[in-house]
Amino acid sequence: MKKVLASVLTVFAVVVAAPAQAAPAAQEVVLVTTLTSVGTSLNTIGNVKYGWNDLKGVANWGKESVSIRLQGDVAYKNDSGPFNGYFTITKADETQLAFHVDGQALPVPVSGGIRTNFRGVMNFLQGSGAYSNAQSTGTMIGAREAAIGSPVKMTLRFTVVPRV
Repeated sequence: MKKVLASVLTVFAVVVAAPAQAAPAAQEVVLVTTLTSVGTSLNTIGNVKYGWNDLKGVANWGKESVSIRLQGDVAYKNDSGPFNGYFTITKADETQLAFHVDGQALPVPVSGGIRTNFRGVMNFLQGSGAYSNAQSTGTMIGAREAAIGSPVKMTLRFTVVPRV
């Protein structure tokens, strides 16, 4: 009996003394890009513009180049209003992160025309590879210097915690 008890206590001591696995570190990511429209279908009735736009761009995630795709829809009145859509961020190894974005567009008069500013909240949907079942949240800001469908300068900021 003493031998069994000693064996059990030894196993228990090894399990308790084993180092705990460190939780994955949160990564602060800032992606700066210019998104260009690769497809669009917009309609105008009176002062309302609505429809969808498919935009693509590239950015640097640390030393790695990533592609960014925004599939979005708009419902603007007097060039202002809500938009939403989906960001897909693809790394060189084909790892992807997907976000839903809810945002607002606000036109601002500038000399020579109108600049449209964008702000939105990014909600993480899912990832693949190291980001499968990760946790993430973020924001996006951007601006367009010309009509809807023109290139958009955008900054995505998010924190992602990979899951082990």
